Amino acid sequence: MKRIIAIIIVFALSFGFLTLVNSIGGKDEVIAQETLTGTAEGFGGEIKVTVVVQGDDIISVEATGDKETPGIGSMAIEELPAKIAEADSIDVEGISGATYSSEGIKAAVKKALESRGGASGEPVTLTGTAEGFGGEITVTVVVQGDDIISVEAVGDKETPGIGSLAIEELPAKIAEADSTEIDGVSGATYTSEGIKAAVKNALESN
Repeated sequence: MKRIIAIIIVFALSFGFLTLVNSIGGKDEVIAQETLTGTAEGFGGEIKVTVVVQGDDIISVEATGDKETPGIGSMAIEELPAKIAEADSIDVEGISGATYSSEGIKAAVKKALESRGGASGEPVTLTGTAEGFGGEITVTVVVQGDDIISVEAVGDKETPGIGSLAIEELPAKIAEADSTEIDGVSGATYTSEGIKAAVKNALESN
């Protein structure tokens, strides 16, 4: 009888130890941290943020915006990111007197957080613009993780039969190559460079 009780106790202790190990193992598999970036317009120009998240938690936020007003917008750049990380939300009060810079930082953080879809396997649609030969070229880029799924370009002022060929042909080549580092369309150098620059701008906004 004593032997049976001893066996039961040993079994129970072993089961408890395995449960503890599995629990510890589960904790080792905590959601990994992700580093996200986003950009938005502030008062003086573009503000860029780097956001580190872990699951739904905002671990840290850093912002750069060299064109924001010294002593006003610069205070928002220095102080607001920590407030967002502490609150775990962009729903915080901006820095007094630096409304545009504060809103720019919050908008950039929002874009960074929204970009997580690409990392988790869901497609994300980005847009970018740049100057072509005749005027502005706008692109729509669909990405999934690090893959460029599709590219569409619009540039109504590009030369018909030359620049328009680049508008029609180059986006598919960029998507196929998964990169902007490709040859442009012959005879349409400026339009080709404009398309590639617009795609690059779109990707950098992610």
